[in-house]
Amino acid sequence: MAGIKETKELLKFIVEFAEAIDKSMEDGDIGFADLTNLVSAMMAAGDAFSDISLIPEEINDLDDNEALELYAYAKDELDLRSDKLEEIVESALEIGLKVYQLFNLIKGTAPAPAA
Repeated sequence: MAGIKETKELLKFIVEFAEAIDKSMEDGDIGFADLTNLVSAMMAAGDAFSDISLIPEEINDLDDNEALELYAYAKDELDLRSDKLEEIVESALEIGLKVYQLFNLIKGTAPAPAA
């Protein structure tokens, strides 16, 4: 089992970067004063990208519990100014999880490929 360490680190960076952009756009644009928002998010970039090549293996080996853990992590950590936008993103996460579960259901019922 490959685990989800690298995938979760990338997800953490994506969530933090999205929140930094959201906070920076509060006044309608991103300026020099918003640099502090972006710097804190960029601190997670090292971990997120250090072993990014392992993520495809983690995704290919993802089980239901790991998928649920990633979903819950993103949903719990994401905090945007707009409740409506956050609701949309959370719905997209739910849809992504359902698509993943449907894919696994189909994959599990597909006949074995001919030799």
